Formats: sequence, structure tokens, C-alpha cells
Amino acid sequence: MTDPTVLRADIATAARSVAPLWPLRSFVAVNPLRGLEHRTFDGACARAQEWFDADTHLAIPRYRKLHGDGRICDADLRLAIRSSDPHLGSLEPIWVEGRRIDPVDVIRADLLEGPVAAPRGAVETNPLVEYAAAWCARFVVPGKLSMPGRDRGFFKSWRALAGSDPSLTRLVGRGGRRWITSLPDEPLRALDAALEHLGVDDAVRTDYIRSLLTSMPGWSGYAKWEAEWAGIDAPTPRLRIVDLVAMMASVDAASAGQLIRAGHPSPADLLDERVAAATDRAGGDLLTDADRQWITSIIERVPDRARQSIWLTAHEIHYRDRLLASLDAPRPMEATPQPLAQMVNCIDVRSEPLRRHLESQGSYETFGFAGFFGVPIRWRPAGSELSRPRAPVLVSPSEEVTETSDTARGALRLGAETALQRAKGGFDGPFALAEGGGWILGPISAARTLVHRRRPTTEPSGGDLIVAAEHHGRSGLGFDRRVLLAEAIVTTIGFERFAPIVLLCGHTSATVNNPHASSLDCGACAGAPGGANARAAANILNEPGVRTELSTRGIEIPDGTWFVPAEHDTASDQVTVLDRHLVPSSHHDLLARLEADLAIAGAATADERARRLPGDPRTIRDRGSDWAQVRPEWGLAGNAAFVIGPRSTTEGVDLEGRVFLHSYQAEHDPDAVVLENILTAPLIVAQWISAQYYFSTVDNEVFGAGDKMLHNAIGDIGVMKGATGDLAIGLPLQSVAIGDEPFHEPLRLLAVIEAPLERIDAIIDRNPDLAKLVEGQWINIAGRSSGDEPWSLRTAQGSWVSWHPAREIKETA
Repeated sequence: MTDPTVLRADIATAARSVAPLWPLRSFVAVNPLRGLEHRTFDGACARAQEWFDADTHLAIPRYRKLHGDGRICDADLRLAIRSSDPHLGSLEPIWVEGRRIDPVDVIRADLLEGPVAAPRGAVETNPLVEYAAAWCARFVVPGKLSMPGRDRGFFKSWRALAGSDPSLTRLVGRGGRRWITSLPDEPLRALDAALEHLGVDDAVRTDYIRSLLTSMPGWSGYAKWEAEWAGIDAPTPRLRIVDLVAMMASVDAASAGQLIRAGHPSPADLLDERVAAATDRAGGDLLTDADRQWITSIIERVPDRARQSIWLTAHEIHYRDRLLASLDAPRPMEATPQPLAQMVNCIDVRSEPLRRHLESQGSYETFGFAGFFGVPIRWRPAGSELSRPRAPVLVSPSEEVTETSDTARGALRLGAETALQRAKGGFDGPFALAEGGGWILGPISAARTLVHRRRPTTEPSGGDLIVAAEHHGRSGLGFDRRVLLAEAIVTTIGFERFAPIVLLCGHTSATVNNPHASSLDCGACAGAPGGANARAAANILNEPGVRTELSTRGIEIPDGTWFVPAEHDTASDQVTVLDRHLVPSSHHDLLARLEADLAIAGAATADERARRLPGDPRTIRDRGSDWAQVRPEWGLAGNAAFVIGPRSTTEGVDLEGRVFLHSYQAEHDPDAVVLENILTAPLIVAQWISAQYYFSTVDNEVFGAGDKMLHNAIGDIGVMKGATGDLAIGLPLQSVAIGDEPFHEPLRLLAVIEAPLERIDAIIDRNPDLAKLVEGQWINIAGRSSGDEPWSLRTAQGSWVSWHPAREIKETA
């Protein structure tokens, strides 16, 4: 028998290839190749193609279309080719009939015109995955059809039922079923027996276990989330990876190893065809044997997989050059008057257009900050017995903030809605709900189908907040903690002055009939709305005692400044002021003016979005309330860059809703503490978002969630693409594409940082998780020490080179 410690270690090693999958109730964007981030981006993609049988780049014909559309130009392509192989410049060109042909010419022609492999065929259904996934769903979702004896754990309860499972008999036969019932009910011992039965020895055991997990990355990822990320309030019993592996290996062994997918065959070796095409373009019969050998040697330097990598780099160069040029464009320097009001938005890319349009309405100042506003809390709404985290998943909040309500009506409504959602999401709930509640819900459904309206912008807040231990005798944030949070908020945002009103604007996305609704909410709030955090932060910053203590630390907030919480609905671009009953009467007129200008800014933002969303532009602000709408908004599709610097760097620039904007003033941060916090938290979260959108676009079948029209929800955990199969691990097709045509441009995240370059280097050097993303080229970095200096690009080796647009770089032989 294999040592159980060794078996556990092999399972842990194999499981590194699978990324954790958060449940739908708190959907968190994550890189599906997160377990491979210790490799370079190209190295991880090579492994993913092998292990997940997946595409990791756009197909070459799609890159060629981007080139034809002007999204990639020849200068970008040439620079990407030279960057891919620094030795190309030292190779001598050839001359054919007086025409000079250099290595870059050959590779460029191959990229633009060379033969390409046929697209992958449809992914075949894996019967083992379908079988295991059905049992996983029965295990994790309670209800009439849930797994009997589930409190014993997944493997033990399945093993006890296997003897009477007709679907198992169809899969492995009666003999195979009898063999399974003879296995021990302890998962490690059963796994060991299955491995022995299959003849899997020590040398390939980890690879075999990995093949099981990567064939079902959805449920494997969910089990990994339960083991590594789920909080104490996560439902039990929990699905364990060891149980899942033991079950799958047992069934595979019972079938004599016939159930593990063979995968798609490797792409045909196109080298000969590529060489022949390059030879014909270069001159055909006019070439000497030496010329032909030279062309062959050039094509051999670029394996077929590397062609897509070069195309990706060219695409990124084109976007990078456009962005940096726009940030360098001269803008009139005007004296900035005292702002009427200030607005602090989440760094989310959807905040950028709203900020830009509000600033155009008058003397307003806007900032970008993580959408939980530096207040990591567990939030318990009025009428609820449950509290949930409202903070990035990298933070584990322990302090609870409670909303109180003066009426029972709101609580009653909340309870009814919660019960309805639970019934809809249960494994057997939809059937019971349709039978028992159809007479009441039918008319409501008809009304929702025919009429849908967005919610009003003057929605009441619902109650007061309790955030202090000494207030109302309830638990919450102690005074010292509140002072510390207030100090961190003010210093990190970088306020140099305070307007009479400072609007702390979280965001949400109000959509209906949308299992992936939380994917449109705040990434900094663990897939939840940010209004609760805005209310908690405003409550703290308005507290007289906190302000008095801040003044002893050199932070003076004027008595005439009031922090007002609000929430931006990104599906309708309406901003709702919260807790307006707490705003002093002296500020009512100014708040009314701000709300009027926010309404104008929201309408302009919606008009801007309407140009990108397919469908009737007149309904753009009502799509979230249309329960037949599969694309209520684009979410973060299009995200491409993360700018860390003062607003003066980006003010007035139309960034097309593609850029995360984080306020930062390097001169106020001499020890780089604030910058380090930004680079090691918000930037990492943005990279997760960027990677999820990237891989959901390049292979939506493997890394995405497929067509929404085919989704079946498994409680509030995830969706299946159809009636059976694995949990989907990424974004729906409608979140990244229009039909088969990608809308999102899959690029690696570009971080643009305005801070001394040596500080950036020092932070990267002392933070291994950040270093692996930068040095592995998962994140590209451009930086400059101040606004009057040119931009530089950081190489993977850690050096800085001056940036020049690709079109300005002189072509060399």
C-alpha cells in the first residue's frame, strides 16, 4: 500500500493546476491558470494546452482580422517579431533579384499569410465527468434530491449508494459496479486500490491524478475553494478534493481505464507547408539552395505556437502605444478652483466614463480607490440573520457591521425575497416552486416580461448603521480601529483638500434573472455591491471623535465637509445617494446640484455604453430589469490597463472605459507604503479580472461558461452548460462576445505607474507573488518618476528601457 502521506502530497501537487472556483453568490474573478502563475505566461499556456486541452490565444485568423481592422499595424508586428527573438537582428539577409529579404520580412509574411491549422473540433462529452458532476451537485445542494448520508462525506456517501446506482452500471457494467462496492470506504485506501488496479505507478501517479482534476476543473475548483478560501459561514458538508479524486479513479478503474478523455490530437505539424509558402513568396524558382535553407532556418525559429504569442505581443504594443501617447498629449494647464464636491469611485473600469462626464459638468474633483473604501467588514442587512464579507478575497474581515431598520416591513420583504431565491436555486427547488407557487408567480412573470423599469435614484437607504461598540450597545468596530481606518482612507486616496461634500460612491449592477449577477458587482467587495462599505466609511469619517483624533495626527478635515455614501448602478448608470437623512440641512442645496449633474453624467455614460452594446440604444438603461436580457451590460469587458497616479495624468482623456484608475501621489508617499499596498492588493485583483476575461474570450468552452441560453443553475454555486456536465468556471459567452465574434480584446494587463522607478523595483523585489506576475510577463509595466518625464518600459529581466511608439522605431536590417 502506498504511504497515505505520499498520496496526499501527490494530490496536492496535482491540484495546483486547478484554480479555485468561487460560488455564484460571491463570484470572484480569478485567473483559471492561477496554479501555473509560477511559470512564465508562455510556459503556463503551453501546459494549459496540454492539460486542459484548451486554446490560450486567439486563433491566427482572428489576429489577422485585427490587423486588417487597424487594431494591429505593421510596425507593431515588426517590433513584436524582433522582441520575440533578440538574435534576429544579427542574421544576414538574402537578396533575390535585387530585392532584400530579412528575417523579420519572412516571419511577418508567415504570420500574415502562412498556412494555419484547422480549428479544434467540438469537445467530446466525457462520461466520467458527467457521472461525477451529477453526484457532486447532489452532494453540495440540499433538497429532496440531495445525496443521502451526505454528512459522512462525499466519497463515503457515494460508495454506500454505488451498489444500487443504475447509471453506474451503465457506465462500468455489473462487474465494475461489484468491484467498486468491494472497495474500502476510506477515500485514500480506495484511491490506492484503484491506482493499483489501473497499473498507475509512482512515476506517473501525479500526472494521472492531474488528468482527473483537469478533466473537471469546475467541481475540482469548487472543492479547492472550499478547502482554501471558504469562510466559516460556508455550507457544510464540504466537497473535498481527495474524495473527488478517489471517486473518479474508482469509476475509471472499474471501467479498466476507458473513461479518461484522450483529448484532441496535437495540431498537425505545419512546418513543411509554412516553409513552402514562405519560399514561394520569397521568389520560388529564383532561390538558390542556400536561400531555401536560410528561409527554412528562419521559419524553424518560430514554432507554430509561438506565432500566436507574437501576435498577442503586437496587439498589446498597439494598445500600449495608443494609451501612453494619449497620456503624453499636451493639455491646457488651468488653475483648479476649490471643488464644489469630490467623488471617490471604485477603480473599476466602469467608473472611468462616469468620472470623466461628471468633471465636464463643472468644478468637481474625482478619485479612484478600491471599492470597499478601505473598510473590510462583514455586512448584515436589516432583517437578515446572515452576514457576508464585503472586502477583497485577499482580506478576511472579522468585524461585523449591522444595519438596523425602524420597520418590520423591510425585513419581511427581505425574508420573502431570500426564501424565493433559495427555492429557485435549490437542486429540486425549481420543480416544487413551479408546482406550488406558479399560481402567484405567473402573473408577476407576465408583468416582468411585458414591462421592466429601472429603480428610482432616490431609493431610501433602509436604516441606520451600527459601526461602533459603544453605539446602541452592539458589537462592531472599536474606536481605535475606526480611527486607523479613517487615517488609511484619507492618506491612501491622497486628499490635498476637502470639498463641502465628498461622495463615496460604491457600485452595483442591478440585474434580474441572472445567475452571474455577482460577476457584475464590485470585485473589491468579493462580488457584492459596494454601498455597504461606502456607508460604513462615511459613518466613520463623519464621526466627530474620529476627526478630533485625526487632527492630532496631522489630518484636518474641515467642519464643513460631509462624507456622503452613494452607489453607482452600472447597468443603468444611475447614482443613488444613501443615508440622505443624515446629511446636514446646510448641504442640501449643494447635494441637489451634485445629484442633478450626476444625472447628466450618468445619461452621457449610458449613451457611451449604448454605442458598444448591441440592441436598441433607447433601452440601454432598462436592460438590467429585463429578465429576458442575456447581456444587461458589458461588465468589465474591454479592460486592458491599470493606471496608478494623480488624476492630472488622465484627466480629460477618453479612456473608453477600459482602464482601472487608482489615485496616487508619489510625493506624499516617500516610504512607498501606499504604493506597495496598491501593487500587492488592487493590482493583483485587477490581474485576476484581466486574466479571467482573457481566457474566457480565447476559449469560452473550456475557460468560460458558454451560452447563457443553455445554463442550468446548481443552487447558488454555479451553472452547467446544458443538462449535465461540469460546472462552468468563467464568464458567459455573452459577457465577452457577440455571437462568435469576440468583443473583449484579450490582452495581458498593462500597469502604468507614476512613481520613482527604483521604488517600483524595490516593491517587486520584496514581494514574491507580485514578482512572479511581473517577471513571468503576466503583467506588463510602464512607469515614469513624474509627470514631466518620459515613459519607460520594464523588461522581464528587471531593467527599464525608454518607450518609443512602434511606428517611430527605425527599421534596421
